[in-house]
Amino acid sequence: MKPVAEACLRNQQPIADALAPWLQAAGQWLELGSGTGQHGVYIAERHPSVRWQLSDVADTLEGMRAWQQEAGLANLPEPIVLDAADAVPPAPVYDGVFTANTLHFVGWEIAQAIITYASGSLKSGGTFAVYGPFNDNGRYTSDGNISLDKWLKSRDANSGIKDEQAIVDRAANCGLMLMSATDMPANNRFIVFQKN
Repeated sequence: MKPVAEACLRNQQPIADALAPWLQAAGQWLELGSGTGQHGVYIAERHPSVRWQLSDVADTLEGMRAWQQEAGLANLPEPIVLDAADAVPPAPVYDGVFTANTLHFVGWEIAQAIITYASGSLKSGGTFAVYGPFNDNGRYTSDGNISLDKWLKSRDANSGIKDEQAIVDRAANCGLMLMSATDMPANNRFIVFQKN
C-alpha cells in the first residue's frame, strides 16, 4: 500500500505550477524530505527531461519506493536515504534542489543544515526552491498558521514555523541569492534561490 499525504493531494498542482518555470531545461534535481514521494512522482510525470531524485530518512524509504515503482518513470530513479542534518553534501552535482513542508517540522539547527546541504549540492547557478509556511518579521500570517505552530511545538518544542527573513539570511550566508518569493494557497510561500 502506498502512503498518501492528503496535504500533497491539495497542494501538488500549485507547487508544480510554481516550480514549472525553473524546470524548463533538462537537468538533475534533488528533493530533500520527499516524505511519501507524491510530489516527486507528480513533478517527474510532467517534466520527463528532468531527473528527479527522491530522498528522505530511512523509515520513509518503503513508501517512497512504492510510489516510484508504481509510476515506472525513467526520470525517477530509486529513492535514496538522506538525512541532511547528518550528511555531508556531495560534489555539486544538482541543477536544482527542492523541499516542501520540511523546515517548520524541524528545529532551527536542522533547518540550517538543510539549507547548507542544498547549497553544497548545487552547481553554480543552480536553483533551490522551498515551499511551506513562514512568519513575516516575527508575525504569523494567519490564524491557521498560529494553530499549526502550536501543534508543531506540542510534538517537538524545537520545531515551528520559521521567519522568512531568517531563511533568506541563512541562504545568503550559504551563497544562495533570493530570486523570488510568491504567495501560495493556504498561507504558504514558494521561495526560490540561486547559487552564486
